[in-house]
Amino acid sequence: MRRWSLLITIGRDGLRIQRAFAAPSAIARAVLGVLLATVLGLLLDDPVAGAMASVGAFICGIGTLLSPLRHPVVNAIGMAAAFSAMAVLGALVHGTTWLFLLLLAVAAFATGLWRTMGVAPGIRGCLAVIGLMITADLAPDVQGGLVMAGWIAVGTGLVVMVILLPPYGPRFAAQRRALAALYKSLAEASVAADSAALGGPAPFTAARQALDLLPQFGRPAAAAMFGLLGEAERIRRALHTVRLTVPADGNQERPAAAAQVLGNISRTVAAGRGHRTPEQVWSLLESWAAASPVRGPRDLVTRLRSADELARRSTDDRLGDVLEPHTEVPGLYAGTPSVARTARRIRAQLQPQSPIFRHAVRLAVGVVVAEIIGRSIGGWGGLGISAHGFWVALTTMLVLFPEYGHTMARGWGRAAGAVLGGLFAWVLSLPHWSPVGLAVVAVVLAAASFVTLRTGQLMLNLWLTTWIVFLIHHVGGLPGPTAWARAADTVVGAALAVFIFLIWPTWSTRRVPGLLAEWLRVQDRLLPELLTGYADVGATDPAAVDALRERSRQVREHLEAAVEQSYAEPAEHRGPWSTVQLEQIRTQVSMVAGCATLLGEHLPRTPQDTVPELTELVDPLHEHLTALARAAAGAEIVAPGALRAVFDSFTARSGLPVETSEGSISATTSRAVALSTATVDAVEALTAAIASR
Repeated sequence: MRRWSLLITIGRDGLRIQRAFAAPSAIARAVLGVLLATVLGLLLDDPVAGAMASVGAFICGIGTLLSPLRHPVVNAIGMAAAFSAMAVLGALVHGTTWLFLLLLAVAAFATGLWRTMGVAPGIRGCLAVIGLMITADLAPDVQGGLVMAGWIAVGTGLVVMVILLPPYGPRFAAQRRALAALYKSLAEASVAADSAALGGPAPFTAARQALDLLPQFGRPAAAAMFGLLGEAERIRRALHTVRLTVPADGNQERPAAAAQVLGNISRTVAAGRGHRTPEQVWSLLESWAAASPVRGPRDLVTRLRSADELARRSTDDRLGDVLEPHTEVPGLYAGTPSVARTARRIRAQLQPQSPIFRHAVRLAVGVVVAEIIGRSIGGWGGLGISAHGFWVALTTMLVLFPEYGHTMARGWGRAAGAVLGGLFAWVLSLPHWSPVGLAVVAVVLAAASFVTLRTGQLMLNLWLTTWIVFLIHHVGGLPGPTAWARAADTVVGAALAVFIFLIWPTWSTRRVPGLLAEWLRVQDRLLPELLTGYADVGATDPAAVDALRERSRQVREHLEAAVEQSYAEPAEHRGPWSTVQLEQIRTQVSMVAGCATLLGEHLPRTPQDTVPELTELVDPLHEHLTALARAAAGAEIVAPGALRAVFDSFTARSGLPVETSEGSISATTSRAVALSTATVDAVEALTAAIASR
């Protein structure tokens, strides 16, 4: 029953139409690129030139719309160069089948590995491979393929030219979007009833990745945005502290005021112009901070003020070197060269156990097999283009994803969209179109594809199939029913992609234990480092702690994604924990991460704040986390209670106070012991959850 219910759910997800769109200005630029390519074909009275230039502009335009993290000009130039180069390469191997298939396999494997850079870069890689298939598969001969590649390059060049046109928008637009989303998530978490809402790593990881893409020469001018990320880290810790130390009294005005400030910071950063918070809101927060007996509210208001100032300063493009790098993110600001960082990430995936490596192998095998099957099918009785496997191979490449749920959903959505698009294209092929009418309809269909790019596979492929079949039908003089051959090829390609995934699957359920063990190994380094920091002021290395926090966030994000993906898999029996147990583990992981956040927040700032006795916990905690990581990976279970017993013995022997008022001389010691107690409780709860396997 579970298997069938999952299939129904996945099928429904694949057919769902989402309300997600790219920026209107970006869509307008992509449409303008296709329009210019179409007009060029009309002026030259050359249908092939117009069609190939339109294809180049269309594919390059899609590349600029896909979650742009880099500057739009960089995305456009990179997409234009890759797509055009692959089109030329495809033309050169046209007619040499074995060489084309070998090159196709290598290109698909490289594209699969490129998926480690993210979903959008992975799809851009697939779009580049399409250039190889177009000229190698559809060109009449080598010379004709080179002509097609030339017009494709012209179309991509038109998109680059359009991207360079004003208006340009705010500087560092991608970084602004990521930081705005981060502060929006903090605003929502500040009024959420669940404390776990503060622990989500995804917005922080996205903001770090966006800032990390900035070249070294551009970072001084973006110092305010690096500072905003650092303040976001501190604000999250301050919100954690407030929830831990300030009793809940049901008053929602103060959280709402903090959320309003955070929301205005988000809007200021996103728009590049100030959104001022009313003074009465600040007055409410200041009075709360002044009346509070604990320092948590004071810290929160101070950091909100600092973030608000940085947000306003981020709107000034002339800051230059005025701002110093934020001390919260020293390692990120220093950065590493882009090429070295990319090579390191890809090299880490070159192992058979890696899901990205398995995806790359599946993609290489699947695309080649799809090409062979497509050529073997022929032209569907004269309705399609014979002796090519372009549509089958393209569909297989775009449907295959590293995860089961996404692959199945895309298979359903793409096949259904192609069938509906084929029907629409057939209807459009019935009338006789003038050249101008053909150009207008082609541009309108391309625009519909751009608008629906992020709305789901169903809508995207409906318009995409209609546009491509309509264009090819009129350029190549093919019969109207070509639309059905295109739809049939798509269905075959989608079914093949699903079949290949099921033959050699990557089950996220099986990856959860390894990811949990990896996250625990990071905590095995981070938590002892933080406890050691209580021995003396400055005992910890901020850059080392920052690097460990970043690694912890990355692994935890992968862990949470694997847990989410496992819910869509008919493979629950393949994992050590049930769905309910996985939710418990995820909750406890969030609690441990929150404790690490608070331990780092309250590291001693003066000699009076030090608690050197806590260093006695370093070795027991290290031993427990090491054993727990092995247990998560499948070794012998760690019995709950051992760490608690060591901690109770330690507190009894050391005589450290556990409860003391904030105003007394030992308040900082009491807080440190309370945080250590909360950390031990969270680790013990996680131990019990892991032991429930």
